[in-house]
Amino acid sequence: MKVETKTECCTLLSEDIEDAIVLEGSPGVGLIGNIVGWLLVEDLKMREIGYIDSKYFPPLAVLYKGVAIHPFRIYEGEGLVLFLSDFIVPPTVVYDMTNAIVDWMDKNNSKELITFNSMVVREKTQAVGAAGNNEDALKRLSDLELPVLPFGNLNGLSGTLLTRCASKNINASCLFAEILNPYPDPRAAAGVIDTLNQMLGTNINPEPLLQEAQEIESRLKKLAETVQSDPESPIYM
Repeated sequence: MKVETKTECCTLLSEDIEDAIVLEGSPGVGLIGNIVGWLLVEDLKMREIGYIDSKYFPPLAVLYKGVAIHPFRIYEGEGLVLFLSDFIVPPTVVYDMTNAIVDWMDKNNSKELITFNSMVVREKTQAVGAAGNNEDALKRLSDLELPVLPFGNLNGLSGTLLTRCASKNINASCLFAEILNPYPDPRAAAGVIDTLNQMLGTNINPEPLLQEAQEIESRLKKLAETVQSDPESPIYM
């Protein structure tokens, strides 16, 4: 049975799943959270259990295997609950939405929250960085030998979820993929999957993302070669 949780700006309608680890993936720079989230749905064959709705969301439906689905869905599978958005959540909705998510977690005794983000760097030095919302979360990240970001801002859902979880004494972490530009980066997302497997003891297969990255890199290489050989010809990807 789906239970409704209402705030001023949004409504969360979902089944109750107790004692789960909660993951959040939404689009950002490099689309890391969204790419990771879709791979989890496919690899773990997660079941849709609800969605979040708001009159402030963009007028949008997502096509998945030919079926129109809600753009912000909630999935479950193998002890995990995933909040997955296919659009950038408007800042005006983030606070109320985060409260709805964290209230749902508190009611269902969720074990922890892990969210996904990215950071643009000039040169990649490590696959994934991390941040936590309390000392216990930081110790766990350190035990996994993940470099912890000492300073900076964490915007959007990721940052607000960490602080709101702290107010409910729920451990929360954010995994950051290093990216070189704002374009979708499946290879960086694959690094996040490797780290997530370490954290959760799962065996999620990142190979589809690596194959996608190779295809993108191959297309870019061909594009560069074409431009060099005939810089005045129109290019179509």
